[in-house]
Amino acid sequence: MRHRRKRDVPRTRGLTQNRPHLGRVAKGDGTSWPSHSVGVGMPPRRPALCMLYEDLGDMEPQPIFGMYPSALIRKILPWLKCSRAEVLHVCSGGLPRGEGIRVDVRFEARPDVLADGRALPIRDSSVAAVMIDPPYTEHYAAELYGTAYPRPSRLLVEAARVVRPNGRIVFVHYITPNPPRGVAFVKAFALSVGFGYPMRALSIYERHQPSLFAEATQ
Repeated sequence: MRHRRKRDVPRTRGLTQNRPHLGRVAKGDGTSWPSHSVGVGMPPRRPALCMLYEDLGDMEPQPIFGMYPSALIRKILPWLKCSRAEVLHVCSGGLPRGEGIRVDVRFEARPDVLADGRALPIRDSSVAAVMIDPPYTEHYAAELYGTAYPRPSRLLVEAARVVRPNGRIVFVHYITPNPPRGVAFVKAFALSVGFGYPMRALSIYERHQPSLFAEATQ
């Protein structure tokens, strides 16, 4: 009888222990990234591997509400002063894989980061630019996103936290929100998504560069 060699034995030890599955997110323990613990103030920890599995290769976004007009990113990119791959898209909706860094609160969107735009699991001053296209009303938030209405001011504050100094933020909404502290308003455009639809405001902001001489002048 032929003895089974070591290399014929399937390796199972450690595969499930060291690779947290996407569907196995423990609420509130802060051990996975992204994590449901973000919303309760517990900082998430990044695992060694995040969504690098063959069985996730076909996970394209499902047709869901929320996505920029097809040509918008290309047209607005010169205002962002960065490459297309560097843009962080908050409330990314149905944007395809490879379109920057996609963040959405809905699993059906198949985002790169499953998180709330008001509590991003991203380090301070770590992204080149941010684009935000949130639900515009309480009705949209409840019916289409299954969440409470995210106030524009809160989304802008969080975007300003993660964007680099001199980095820019694009905000798409029915209104042009006031810039938060440390952020300057740059320009606003009128955005049309087609006949019969209401116009939207596309507002651009820039985070201030801290002065190297601030302490000396105080």
